[in-house]
Amino acid sequence: MNAVQRKLKILEFLENQELVEVSQLTKLLGVSKVTVRTDLDDLERKGLLVRTHGGAMLSENLALVRMLMDSSKEHKTEKHAISTVAAKFIKPDMNIIIDSGSTTAHLAKLVRAMSLTVITNSVLAIQELIEAPSIELIVAGGILHRSALSFSGDCASYVFDQIHADLLFLGASGFSIERGITGANIIEAETKKHMIKNASKVFLLADSSKSERMFIANICDWEDVDYFITDTLPQPQRAILAKKGVEVILV
Repeated sequence: MNAVQRKLKILEFLENQELVEVSQLTKLLGVSKVTVRTDLDDLERKGLLVRTHGGAMLSENLALVRMLMDSSKEHKTEKHAISTVAAKFIKPDMNIIIDSGSTTAHLAKLVRAMSLTVITNSVLAIQELIEAPSIELIVAGGILHRSALSFSGDCASYVFDQIHADLLFLGASGFSIERGITGANIIEAETKKHMIKNASKVFLLADSSKSERMFIANICDWEDVDYFITDTLPQPQRAILAKKGVEVILV
């Protein structure tokens, strides 16, 4: 169980208990008290819980806690299947961008043993790859969006402008066949545009729950996407995307 998984487990436990002791968590997670305290300190800095003497209690910021927990749990089978297919396109010694998102986090797990350069703005991907010895990891830092566990803004965009990636694995909040790919944050969407500009091939990874969901920030049009990997998409919609030059791969 990695650090991200431990922290999600802690938040899940607090959802039910509202108060937890360090000793309880050491048994639940099978780690040392030092590790538990480090995780609790990090979650407190993010505003997700409040430290107490010998433990922690749930923060008042319940909406953010639930958002982080729910996005990591929803459609896990589909996300894993999408990422497994995406990983087959990755060859040794490639430079790849892994965007933020729960689906792309699955992909990060699958490439840990490969020899690659990975450029990412995803906190989840960083957690997965930080100890992978064969991965040259380049982190695009910037403004931290806690709800998405991602970095964005001018600093992150600058990093993407300094590199060339063979492949980009792009995440999105929603997509529409007629209106393209969208996100919930304008600054984050702007950073994604820089990823797209500096990649030879763009793979959109999105499960069908995001179909025809439109958000405030435009990320790109379908003409900017080379491959779309998803779990299901009706044939008429696949035909429309084929005319736009998008290869749809169903898992």
